Amino acid sequence: MDLEKHVNPEENQDELHFILLLLILLIRQSSSEGNPSDLRRQLVFAKELGVPVSTVHLSNGDTLQNVIVKEVLTDLVIFQNPLNHTRSNVALSSIVSWGAF
Repeated sequence: MDLEKHVNPEENQDELHFILLLLILLIRQSSSEGNPSDLRRQLVFAKELGVPVSTVHLSNGDTLQNVIVKEVLTDLVIFQNPLNHTRSNVALSSIVSWGAF
């Protein structure tokens, strides 16, 4: 009886390719979902606090300053300027950064 096991390199390579493919898919899914949902969660928290956000940088180069988050929808955030009560409807995807940076 031979105790040495024969390894088929092609079989192992197929399994490794499958595992690698699964890892790539998981990484892509988490990276594409991570940013907007994290930003959305942070904006919901800012809305609940009711504290003005010092700066919101948008992808078109505009900047909103000292605004309050009034509503956070699926793809849209509504900011309000507490001084003159004007509202800005901003697509969640167009927010580059917010807060002090």
